[in-house]
Amino acid sequence: MTLSFAYQPPHRVGAQPAAHRRVRRSAQRGVSLVFSLMTLVALSLAAVALIRSVDTGATILGNLSFKQDTLLAAEDASRQAIQWLASNTGGTTLHNNVLDQGYSASLIASLDPTGTRATDTTRVVIDWERNGCADYPTSSFASCFRPRNTELELANGVRARWAIMRVCASAGDPSLSTVLCSRPVTAGTVTGGIQGSQSYPGTRPPRPVLTQYFRVIVRAEGGRNTTSITETLVHF
Repeated sequence: MTLSFAYQPPHRVGAQPAAHRRVRRSAQRGVSLVFSLMTLVALSLAAVALIRSVDTGATILGNLSFKQDTLLAAEDASRQAIQWLASNTGGTTLHNNVLDQGYSASLIASLDPTGTRATDTTRVVIDWERNGCADYPTSSFASCFRPRNTELELANGVRARWAIMRVCASAGDPSLSTVLCSRPVTAGTVTGGIQGSQSYPGTRPPRPVLTQYFRVIVRAEGGRNTTSITETLVHF
């Protein structure tokens, strides 16, 4: 009698057919591609955000530079306005309005130099563009004050105009009792003999002097519509 045996290889636990192994490897390669794409998208978004941040910083620095230019130019325009005042303090020119120089011999009540009080219909706005205050909404102001007739051409292409108001209740000669003006007070000198005592040999108490205060407002406009408005209070 002949016995025949068929050899079967030992069965491994967890072993899968070759076809199943190929399907799983293909699926694993697909997941890796998805993760690679997600990483690429995240890096692209980070790069775009970095570029936008750099552009924003450069824009801010540029605007600050333009702002600094207008501030320096406004200082120069204020100096020229003060020089104009100083050259006219000896006579009677400053007793009355000088319209072509944007000079008012009296203080303007409810003045809105920056034009930001849009809800105050009693305000007085300054016609910086000298176009009849067309830049302001209709019926949003009571009157329009015109600044200096011609613009100042300053450094870096900055343009400026000034408006000057004498700090007085009305126009006229400040030496008259009917013209009330704000004036500084002179300082009195006091000498002391010994500690705890004071004497007043020939001194007078403080008294007002005939100098007057002037309010100088300058608007400077530079690149990218950058605008600066400065105000200086001087007396002569």
